[in-house]
Amino acid sequence: MKATAAALLLVFSVHSVVAAGLPDLGDSSRATLSESQEDQIGREIMRQVRDDADYLDDPVLEDYLANLGDKLASASPEPGRHYEFFPVRDSSINAFALPGGFIGVHTGLVSATRNESELAGVLSHELAHVTQHHIARMVGSQQLSGIATLAALAVAILAARSNSQASEAVIATAQAMNIQNQLDFTREHEREADRVGLQILNDAGFAPLGMVTFFERLQSQGRLYENNAPAYLRTHPLTYQRIADMQNRVAQLPYKQHANSLEFLLVRARIQANEGEAADALRRFEAQVQANPDPAAWYGLARAALRAGKPERAHTALARLDSSKATSPVVLALKAELALNERQPSQAIELLARAMPAHASYRPLAYLYAHALLAAGKPREALIFVGEQQRTWFADARLYALLAEAHQALGELTQSHLAQAESYALQDRQNAAIEQLQLAQKSGGADFYTLSIIDARLREMKQRQQAAKAEK
Repeated sequence: MKATAAALLLVFSVHSVVAAGLPDLGDSSRATLSESQEDQIGREIMRQVRDDADYLDDPVLEDYLANLGDKLASASPEPGRHYEFFPVRDSSINAFALPGGFIGVHTGLVSATRNESELAGVLSHELAHVTQHHIARMVGSQQLSGIATLAALAVAILAARSNSQASEAVIATAQAMNIQNQLDFTREHEREADRVGLQILNDAGFAPLGMVTFFERLQSQGRLYENNAPAYLRTHPLTYQRIADMQNRVAQLPYKQHANSLEFLLVRARIQANEGEAADALRRFEAQVQANPDPAAWYGLARAALRAGKPERAHTALARLDSSKATSPVVLALKAELALNERQPSQAIELLARAMPAHASYRPLAYLYAHALLAAGKPREALIFVGEQQRTWFADARLYALLAEAHQALGELTQSHLAQAESYALQDRQNAAIEQLQLAQKSGGADFYTLSIIDARLREMKQRQQAAKAEK
């Protein structure tokens, strides 16, 4: 995902999507896809996204986006449906919505926003694309049917937003419709997403002006750097009419301010500390703490120092952060990361054991505690701990992966393969899950009850696989 076009063309590769067993659209007169069809398509797309190197596996960032997304979703026209906000390691300023409520957020977007309302404004806009069923509506309006046509159309819509030449080539290959018609239709969608997204932003308690100021700034940058405009301008074409319409709508709403959450400031600093070369990031934050020594700057310096291999500087920065009295589980997670990086798992265990009771709902701390137990050579304790966490988070792929690692360390190969299979299944990686279950069958040493579970899960997954093939 070095650029949005590359990511979306990979995700929406016509051959891979057609072969994936996506749902048959059935009657071509149907106006939209059902929610279950959208969800099935989105999950197949996400399976491929998660396999990409630029899918960012960062529980701290993921947790922040999930919480922000939940606030926005609760104020959306469809608060009860599934949404998943996920980070993409890409320095470009961009975000995109996929069928099924999956919304990708580039790290460059979070880094570039000046306040939390600006970020929430962009995510509200993408959320509106989902709630208004824009891809499904496009399929229905063109009276399309069949998996191949849907796959080609998905490529056309999303690739065109990033690279018109690439999308034209895809459309020509797939014998899809004229690209200009698709772009015109997506402009209609953009206007609707502005209107609905602005209402979501306001109803969720954020400053609606944030959406306008961010888009205005992007538009200004696009004029100054026409040949290198922000990716969001290329994937979401802005017009003066759209901005004027947003300004008019904001003027009719009561003036509202929204204070940045500490978590937003820390997560943005975390991303910025990971940008560019490690030494450059360290110098940037050294200068920042000199100019404005706020908690986010000290956090960013600690993260940059850890990345640059200077743990002592990280400890000093964290000590200054502690003196600011800023408390957040994001800071505690970084302290645990530092201890694990220094090969001091016992120190991480002690720190996390004190922190978790006050932050029981913060999953990154639980993941780190399990990692620390494993690093300390305590797989049985890790097994018990992860099992306790699964009572609360029973459908968590990371917890199952940690469970697999603990069983592996104990030499319990059957249970390890079974747990890894469940982790893959939760990521919609059915082939990998089936392979793990087959390995579990052959590993030996399992009791009758465990083998019965393995056999049942294997039959279930193979039936799903066959059903998907039948729907091609």
